[in-house]
Amino acid sequence: MATVHHPVPAHPPPVPRFPPPAPGTGPAASGTSGAPLGPVAGARRPADELGRELALPVGAALTALAVTALLATGRAAAHPAFSLAVFALLTVAVAAAARPLMVPAVVAVSWLFYDGFVVHRYAELGWQPADRTSLWVLAGAGLAAAGCAAAFRAARTARDRRAGAG
Repeated sequence: MATVHHPVPAHPPPVPRFPPPAPGTGPAASGTSGAPLGPVAGARRPADELGRELALPVGAALTALAVTALLATGRAAAHPAFSLAVFALLTVAVAAAARPLMVPAVVAVSWLFYDGFVVHRYAELGWQPADRTSLWVLAGAGLAAAGCAAAFRAARTARDRRAGAG
């Protein structure tokens, strides 16, 4: 009779992302259905990770919708300062949610849509003083939002560590 041999996996088993619960704090000790009892010091929240990963594609889609709305209402040509303010606020929102390393990409996407469809029509890019000014405005908005979001995350991590140690 022939035997079937299963191949040995080439990769080691995955390492869990979250540390196991401390003894006496798991679902068996509390009698609950497995809900977490509190924040684990240094643990990353899955919802935060997913939001940070999806910030750039969602931001690009929102930017395309903003361009469409501005062009459909006629505000893009009539009020370029208003359009730049809309894009700056959109850049702030997306950059605050994105990973810090992705902020230059967020700013680039925002500027490309703004410059290509609002300032210049038909997806043409330019490099006149107005184009450079809008790039600096959007870059400043993105960097300010990323800095504030990083400070908020650092404060939250420090608070979680104090709560876990205390």
